[in-house]
Order: sequence, then C-alpha cells, then structure tokens
Amino acid sequence: MIKHRRRTFLIKTGLQLRYVGIIVSTMLLVAVLVGYIFFTASWNRIIDTPDLTIDKLGAIYDSVSQTLTKWFIVIIFAIAILAIFVSHKIAGPVYRLERSAKILASGDLTQNLKLRHGDELKDLQDAFNSMSESLRKMIAKDREVIGKLVAAGTRLNETMKKKKQDPESIEGVAKELYNIIEELRIVTAGFKIDPDLSGQDDSREPTIEEL
Repeated sequence: MIKHRRRTFLIKTGLQLRYVGIIVSTMLLVAVLVGYIFFTASWNRIIDTPDLTIDKLGAIYDSVSQTLTKWFIVIIFAIAILAIFVSHKIAGPVYRLERSAKILASGDLTQNLKLRHGDELKDLQDAFNSMSESLRKMIAKDREVIGKLVAAGTRLNETMKKKKQDPESIEGVAKELYNIIEELRIVTAGFKIDPDLSGQDDSREPTIEEL
C-alpha cells in the first residue's frame, strides 16, 4: 500500500492561521497568568517576610503550591470551555455536512447545507450546495429524456400494432428513439464511475437497425 506524504500543510491558509493564532494566544495568556500568580504568591511574600529562614521559605513554598494548584484547576476549566466553543465552529459544520450527505445519499436531492453565522467551512457549504444543484439538474434532465423515451416507445408500439405497417413511420420512430438515447447518453456522460460497475462495454454506439 502506497503512503502519500503531505507536502503542503497550509491548505486553507486563513482557517489554519486563525486557529494557530487562537492556540498560540491561549498558551501565551496561560504563561503570563501563571507567571503573574507565581510572582504575586511567592516573591511578594518573600520580600515582605523579615528574617527569612528555611522553615518560613518552606511554608511560603507550600502556600504557593496550593495557590497554583487552585488556579491551574480554574485555568484548565476555562480552557476546556473555550475549546468547546472554538471547536464547535468546525464540529458543527462537520455534523451538519454528515447529516446532509446521508439525506442526499438516501435520494432526497432537495437537501441543502445551511451553516450558522460564524461557522467555519463556508466554502465547503457552497461546494456541497453546488453539487446538490448539479445533481438536481441532471436528474431532472434524465427524467425529461426518459419521458420522451417512453412516449416514443408508446408510439412505436401503436405503429407496430397496425395491420398496415408503414416502413417510413417505423423508421421515423426508430430514429426518434435513437436520438433520445443519444441525448440520454450525453446527459449521463457527465458521471464518472468505475468501469467494472457498468457491466458492459458501452463504447460502441448502437445502430438504428439494432433498436
């Protein structure tokens, strides 16, 4: 199995740089907050403590450790809340995309992806809706061509049932059927599928005599 290595890491530059900025800003904010807490809880007490001894320094150390532990819990909780809100801007659109894709796969081509204001992946929303619109147009065209094909088949059947068969009428209906099939072939040519799934070689076009 061939493994493909990523060579370009900034694919969506704006999106990635925004989240890099959020992560770096959060780390800097935590570092500054921890430094400030450590300074106010330790050095100020050390400076204000006369006749500093090992016992007093140990007591200050224990007090600073307790203070930092409490603040660490608060900081971790705040970061977790922030991470939930930030990640929702991507997790929300991904969830909506998965749900819309399942509905689309079930055959409901009226489904459009609608993201909330402020969500990321707006380009993905536009691409998904454009795909849905293209599929709707293709299916509508297929149904139109199939309707023509059914009508032409009905006329051919009625012509064949007549006692006096007019060769020109039969040939005319056969040509009409051929043109409709050609139109259907052009419509479906826009789809690319695995050749193994087609089950036949459709590279040869049928002749009028074969219809």
